[in-house]
Amino acid sequence: MYLDTHIHLWTLDDGEHFWMRDKIAGIHRDFTEDDFRVLRSRCNVGGAIVVQCMHTISETVKWLARAEKSDQLFGVVGWLDLFSENLAEEVARYKKSPKFVGLRPLPPDTFGGDWLSDARSPGAMKLLQSLDVSVDTLQQVHNLARARAFFRAFPELRLVLNHGGRPAVMTGELEPWFSEIRAFAKETSAVVKISGLVERAGVEWSKESVKPYVASLIEAFGTKRCMMATNWPVISISSRYDLWVNTLAEILDELGLSAEEKDDVMWRTAVRQYRVKWPA
Repeated sequence: MYLDTHIHLWTLDDGEHFWMRDKIAGIHRDFTEDDFRVLRSRCNVGGAIVVQCMHTISETVKWLARAEKSDQLFGVVGWLDLFSENLAEEVARYKKSPKFVGLRPLPPDTFGGDWLSDARSPGAMKLLQSLDVSVDTLQQVHNLARARAFFRAFPELRLVLNHGGRPAVMTGELEPWFSEIRAFAKETSAVVKISGLVERAGVEWSKESVKPYVASLIEAFGTKRCMMATNWPVISISSRYDLWVNTLAEILDELGLSAEEKDDVMWRTAVRQYRVKWPA
């Protein structure tokens, strides 16, 4: 059974604000645990990691409580203010939940690079490294070099690069993304999520259009540092859930991966990174 390392869940009446949900018609509706159960039943996915999308503690607390009672939510990557004076205490509160597996502690300007240059950022990241917290980061291609320079100062940090570094799949260009990805893999401790590719490719994506990017990520990071993710429901803008999962599995077969290497990508790396109990 595969482990999806990146989904979001929400309802429109949850009182939270998420710019993407409120801007894009195709995802401006409820996406629930019941919806996810139906979708994963159509492919070989046994469960998922829920990742924050709202910049609020309340969202994380809610999903930690839900995950503790769920048979399909195996962990929560939550949110905290990276610059909070009480960051250590807030992490300690999250750690009381067995379903807390990491943080995506970015300021609201998620795609911006300004937080990397903030004088408070190194101290905060050093603290998260010392607390042995897995940290997800979301970076655009043009910001990968700055992020690499920042994160290489924390070689013991359990770092996760989200959505493959967001390459320009629609244009078919591999550079400068691939050079930056190889350098990021070489100079940091990161593992990478193979996700976000079909969203970047658009509705006319195909297995052939995304395969070079999957191959490049595996070449750069190796299978033990790659993990499958869907980014559902954002992926539904361009693809069906099961179509992406099955397409990725087919690509891994076509790349000649062994059964063990395929398991690395589809669930084993996630188990090591997020320290979840798996198989279910």
